[in-house]
Amino acid sequence: MVDALKPPKRKDPLRYTRLPLAPPGARSRAALRFTARAAEGRLMLQQCEACGAFAYPPRDICGGCWSDELRWRDIPPEGKLLAETTLHASTNVYFRERLPWRIGSVKLAAGPVVLAHLHGDVREGDDVRIIARTDKSGQGVLMALPAKETENMSDDKALRALTCDPKFRRVLVTDVRTPLGQAVVRAAL
Repeated sequence: MVDALKPPKRKDPLRYTRLPLAPPGARSRAALRFTARAAEGRLMLQQCEACGAFAYPPRDICGGCWSDELRWRDIPPEGKLLAETTLHASTNVYFRERLPWRIGSVKLAAGPVVLAHLHGDVREGDDVRIIARTDKSGQGVLMALPAKETENMSDDKALRALTCDPKFRRVLVTDVRTPLGQAVVRAAL
């Protein structure tokens, strides 16, 4: 169960400050097409026109029949969490600063097994709902959420890394003199 988010404590200037880093960024051309769809909030995978198999991760040819006739299709977000693991060490600085980090294998209703970041309320064997989002480096990633809404669901640290929820975050409004800027400030207070 994810605990409710608490207001941050006052910063101690002598303590270590987490660096403003981005997740790994280099991906293939096919993966960039997945990213474009994730930026729209769409869960899409490639499906082979020849054999009907779904391809994950995105690729240029089908892994089953070697056809290059792969088309992007919307898929249902339902799935089942097959296995989970918690990373306690990472060679990537972004994840090293945010450990422990949970990832897992999810069997989608459409057929393929995908790797996804895990919400704190999902456990092995649970039914999950997959969302496609972009991470801080602008790359498309998958996140497994509980099938039904849970209490404090939006307070999960992995989900907050993929969203812009302003709860207990600093917000900079640059055009405060405009009517829109003033409305944003009033709404945030």
